[in-house]
Amino acid sequence: MSANHDRQNLLEVRGLTKIFGTLTACDHIDLNIAKGEIHALLGENGAGKSTLVKMLFGSLEPNSGEIFWDGKAVKITSPGVAKKLGIGMVFQHFSLFEALTAAENIALSLNDGSPISTIAAKARALSFSYGLPLDPDSLVGDLSVGERQRIEIIRCLLQ
Repeated sequence: MSANHDRQNLLEVRGLTKIFGTLTACDHIDLNIAKGEIHALLGENGAGKSTLVKMLFGSLEPNSGEIFWDGKAVKITSPGVAKKLGIGMVFQHFSLFEALTAAENIALSLNDGSPISTIAAKARALSFSYGLPLDPDSLVGDLSVGERQRIEIIRCLLQ
């Protein structure tokens, strides 16, 4: 755990627990992430990484524990609630349409009515600023797995 005494936590998790029958997938997890920090979750298969992230995204309800977002206690009851807070998730399995371009796939998840050209420009700028090369005009069916993953990441960041 890093010392972040001078930075306010954006996310704080206290005692988060998830039990499936007799299996405890997450056992009293405590986690602090300050604004601007990037963390990685590492562990063996079955260690509870996906379960923890799904609880933070509202896909799973914890059995116990508390989640604080920007200093306030929150109940993340659905992905919609998580998105309103600014929490996004990139899933392991893609949800992309191969017959559409990267920009068109991104547009499907945005509800702002922006033209594809505007979305493509935003995606291009964001991909450049994060060092995730992406051509928004490319057809998804022609892209590698790594390039498809970048679309998912950029889409999450634009939501």
